[in-house]
Amino acid sequence: MKTILVPTDLSDVSEYALDVAVEIAKKHNSTIVLLKRLIFPTVEYTMIDNDFFDGKEDYYRFLTQESKDRLKDMIDRPAYAGVSFKLKVVRENETLAEAVLHQEADLVVMGSTGASGWKEWTKGSNAEHVVRKATCPVLVVKSPVSEFNNVVFAVDFENEQFVKTSTKLLDKSNINPHFVYVDNGTKIFDEVALREKVGKWALELGYSTYQFEIVEANTIEKGILNYARKVEADIIVMYTHGRTGIQHFIYGSVAEDVVNHAEMAVMVSH
Repeated sequence: MKTILVPTDLSDVSEYALDVAVEIAKKHNSTIVLLKRLIFPTVEYTMIDNDFFDGKEDYYRFLTQESKDRLKDMIDRPAYAGVSFKLKVVRENETLAEAVLHQEADLVVMGSTGASGWKEWTKGSNAEHVVRKATCPVLVVKSPVSEFNNVVFAVDFENEQFVKTSTKLLDKSNINPHFVYVDNGTKIFDEVALREKVGKWALELGYSTYQFEIVEANTIEKGILNYARKVEADIIVMYTHGRTGIQHFIYGSVAEDVVNHAEMAVMVSH
């Protein structure tokens, strides 16, 4: 966990994400790369006194420095003392997801207000696109959070490595783990075998106590979210196939749907 990437738009929710990233960085001695995507305001440029700037590039350099100054203000807090930061400002000519992909990171922590309705169908959320394309785990923060105590692991028993990977980022001594499997009527399963497998996971991960529940729901997303709300989860942990193109169009992504609609934090691994 050498590098944690935190994309920011200087909003409140991105500050919540930075707070979480700082706590993780302290535990793992990580460097935080604070990334700001600068939307070049061409309309605003035509409205200012152009005599003050030597062309658009000069104006862009001014905005870049202004953004870096605001990032410096953002990290100038006593609570962040001792944490190593790098500040980066990138141009608008690439999407946020592309900008994230171009950075080397072991973890992405970002804030999101989610997406629903027409926005979800047409554009989706930035977090959704980052989750789909990132090659490292992505932790999406929705609100202020101090600790991740009630942790819901959404399992399908096709991939178990994400449970071990994500556990390394969490403080195991304070975790109240919940494992949930959603029965949406499309698969035949052996409940006894599933319970034995979860018990084996818990033993390997060092959890002396845990909860495992099989819930019924029309969709996997709905089952995960309903269960997380019932147990008042601080975070949902799951994985994604990262489907793109025609596969994404046909199969969609449960992880992206959960990221868009969850009220609590979501950690997604590939």
